[in-house]
Amino acid sequence: MEKPAFQPVRSERRAAPRYYVSIPIEFHGHTGTTRDVSELGVCFETDQWLPKGDTTSFQLVFHDFAGFQSSRIAGSGEVVRVEEHEGRFVVAVRVTSYALP
Repeated sequence: MEKPAFQPVRSERRAAPRYYVSIPIEFHGHTGTTRDVSELGVCFETDQWLPKGDTTSFQLVFHDFAGFQSSRIAGSGEVVRVEEHEGRFVVAVRVTSYALP
């Protein structure tokens, strides 16, 4: 008997959808750019190293478009991953809270 010519679709294991968006992020007097954002986490690129396990606060910066004012979303969470790539750092934060400042 022949095996089917297709592979089963792998189910998504994430608890929240991930949005691949590049927006400015500010934290502790430093800046970066997001790679992706979800309800439960944020991953961003920066030139600032952050220690894994530390708690950090940040602000996502949405610049004005179509005549609207710039807005921000504040958040905090735990640094769960830090990787170095070509002199920059990719930081993943497990978000514990979001708020409108």
